[in-house]
Amino acid sequence: MKNKLLITSALVGALAIAGSAVAETKITGSLSYTYSALGSDTAGAGAQGYGSEVQLDIANSGDLNVGGLKYKAGFSMEKDGSETTADWGEGNYFSVVSGKTEVMFNRDKAPNLSQSATPRVGQMLNTQSAGTAKAIYDYSPGTLAKDSFNVALIQGTDAGKISLVYAPKVGDTGGSNDNFIASNQSGGSVMDIVYSGNFGVKGLSAVAGYSKLEKQTGATSDTTAKQYGIGYNFGQFAVGVTRNKATASTDVDTTSTEYGATYAVSDNMSFGILHATGDQEAKTANEKLTSATIGYNLGPATLELYYLQLDNAGGVSTAKDQEKAAVRISTKF
Repeated sequence: MKNKLLITSALVGALAIAGSAVAETKITGSLSYTYSALGSDTAGAGAQGYGSEVQLDIANSGDLNVGGLKYKAGFSMEKDGSETTADWGEGNYFSVVSGKTEVMFNRDKAPNLSQSATPRVGQMLNTQSAGTAKAIYDYSPGTLAKDSFNVALIQGTDAGKISLVYAPKVGDTGGSNDNFIASNQSGGSVMDIVYSGNFGVKGLSAVAGYSKLEKQTGATSDTTAKQYGIGYNFGQFAVGVTRNKATASTDVDTTSTEYGATYAVSDNMSFGILHATGDQEAKTANEKLTSATIGYNLGPATLELYYLQLDNAGGVSTAKDQEKAAVRISTKF
């Protein structure tokens, strides 16, 4: 699918280290620089500057010496330009695999409701709108299980992948080695059910998910999130829509809908359009975001230019409109 070329840069290389006859460790990573400018109808509200992100990924896989089982394990180190230290808490996991069945012990790795069936060129709309006054639109309504220690049962089928994710304690990011930190645990359990696949239809992409956090002390209800989306790629064109609905513990509903279309001019150049609305109860207007993106594949790197406009920020009809333009260059290694 040609339009996929601009989502990430080409893989430049990977370091593979043989740890034993049945295991291999791979070291990969990524680097990106973005320069953006933000403007507003409010006088003197404009700003501009650069951002960066560097990430190192280490993964190991091999055979276990029992029952013909396999395993996968890994972690990531990420550092954004504004951080003084690197974040080692991203994507930690250990999986036991039998055929198409996987049991994963992890934090920030299991399938979750931050997926999307909406096609795009380069960065997702949520990333493009960073730094704006956006307050309602949310592409990932159910991340409580993902961001806590959880256990995931992932079953692959010919029609797609179905995952059941369970976190015993929300907010449990772990203590030091064998210790635990109870103060990190902000609540009870949370469970996610997530599907992604194509139902066996070439060119189709579909996502669906449900997340439920049990009622917490002082809350009036459970916290829930629902997601469903569908997309289709036909040659140089791709279209899709994804809808998220979250109900907070205070019974307030928030709905986000994202539409997208891409066109691959060639193997190296693509155009993309995204439009999203955020609707929250008791707000006077729907928050609206619209962006246009041009992506170019430079071989070992990608170049991305985008323009974004935000209307009715925070669901306020009198809110000043904002616009953002950016150039981003990325590479993988």
